Amino acid sequence: MIIELFGPPGAGKTTLLRGLCREMAKHGINVKTVNGYRLIEYASAQGDGPEVRHGIGRIGRKIATSGPVLLSTLPKDGVAARLLASIPLRSRIWSWRMKVDVALLCESWRQAQESEGYFIFEEGLIQALCALVLLARTPSVDVVRDSLAFLPRPDLLIQLDAPQETLRRRLVDRHARQPLIEVLLFELGVERGLRQAEISREIGECLRHNGWPLIQINGAEPHDFDEVITRVLRDRDHVSETA
Repeated sequence: MIIELFGPPGAGKTTLLRGLCREMAKHGINVKTVNGYRLIEYASAQGDGPEVRHGIGRIGRKIATSGPVLLSTLPKDGVAARLLASIPLRSRIWSWRMKVDVALLCESWRQAQESEGYFIFEEGLIQALCALVLLARTPSVDVVRDSLAFLPRPDLLIQLDAPQETLRRRLVDRHARQPLIEVLLFELGVERGLRQAEISREIGECLRHNGWPLIQINGAEPHDFDEVITRVLRDRDHVSETA
């Protein structure tokens, strides 16, 4: 089972991921988490598992995985190449960075599809699509619709959002806690993060109209997280009964 989270920075993706890992561990479910540069890792029921994203180790891992991907040629008919070709970016630096993230995500997705078990993509291909639209030369809803036609669908897609002022406060707090080099290398900035929230909402509507298996929740409401966990466990039980 593949579960994918998406939403703007500060919406609560990491918090939900930790909650899902803890609850699924209680039910004896082995989970692997995925986030771009890390590829697939075993999840942890503890607060300091592999889903923790910040720190100097993050920079080292990113640099170690970037070189081989940047020097490689992506298969033209593959999802990564098609997605990157569909949405040209304004900045060459961001083009290089997104090539790395999208290529590694597609490799993780391939591994997850070919494997048994549960995989949670904290920031998967829909999240990458949101970032590409944000950074695009000429963002277009038509391009988003065309991209959704060839992107692989997860078993469950969870869209997280929060009120704009909540997102702003969380983003400001996050940037204040992070080392400057990490902010420069990995973060979009407060205003871009808020713009990404608007893009995520627009893409969420496209997903809903196209019949994707989508749950939309408010990341500022803890009880919404409980509903998601209940849904995941219910789907797990349904799959077990029909297997």
